[in-house]
Amino acid sequence: MKNNLVLRLITAVVAASVVIPAIIFSPYGLWVFSAVVSLLGLWEFIGVVGAARGSYRVATVALAGLAWLLALADLSGLMSVPSASYGLLAVLSLPILGLLALYDRSLTQPVAQLGSLVLGVVYCYLPLWLFYHLGLGGAEASYDYTLPLGILLLTWVLDVMAYFSGRFLGRRPLFPRISPKKTWEGAIGGALFCLAAGWGLQLLWAPDGFHWLVIAGIISVVSQWGDLVESMFKRSLQVKDSGSLLPGHGGMLDRFDGLFYSVPVIFSYLSLL
Repeated sequence: MKNNLVLRLITAVVAASVVIPAIIFSPYGLWVFSAVVSLLGLWEFIGVVGAARGSYRVATVALAGLAWLLALADLSGLMSVPSASYGLLAVLSLPILGLLALYDRSLTQPVAQLGSLVLGVVYCYLPLWLFYHLGLGGAEASYDYTLPLGILLLTWVLDVMAYFSGRFLGRRPLFPRISPKKTWEGAIGGALFCLAAGWGLQLLWAPDGFHWLVIAGIISVVSQWGDLVESMFKRSLQVKDSGSLLPGHGGMLDRFDGLFYSVPVIFSYLSLL
């Protein structure tokens, strides 16, 4: 347990030392982070649910990667990509995947497996796409790192403090059928620290407003809910971790599961303002 905790901390420190400066200094850093988490998360998802193997798995991730390349071309000014182009790519992906399925003998249950692929794209791609656009106003000059960075920081505070609150104070199981180790004390402790961090960001970045407190509240609830849903998926598939890319943490889905759920809610909230 102690060795695993040390490994988790080392991985977290190394990752944070790379991700935080990258997001602060350039929209390209935000693009890299969003694309990498999205595509590796999709790769893990397809593998965990057994939706596809080999070349078909590669083709699915490559189609999602094409959208990120279009976004990079738009960001760099290489070409102007209308928003409708991404929707068109999504629509065209369905017949392309269907056509490729005809030649993939590993798809023994094509309806269920193709459905899982579509779910994987929505589950892993859409939240990170929204996350990317939270910091990007359409041009490098209008780039604002505070929203994506703040969301990441609040999510990390929630995860870390929920872990330690549960470890030292945990008594009452939160959802024993899905995740026996999670406790009410851990969930509440993580939420309180997340709200406190949200208040700190409010004072730092927008002292006259209240939106960071709302965002922290959303993350406190929705991110933990997303973590439980992710645990439900893995338990039903009898899988402990979605991957092993991040030592001590598992895979991208294990590390950023809460982000996949909280970002769409935050994006919706901010869009209604």
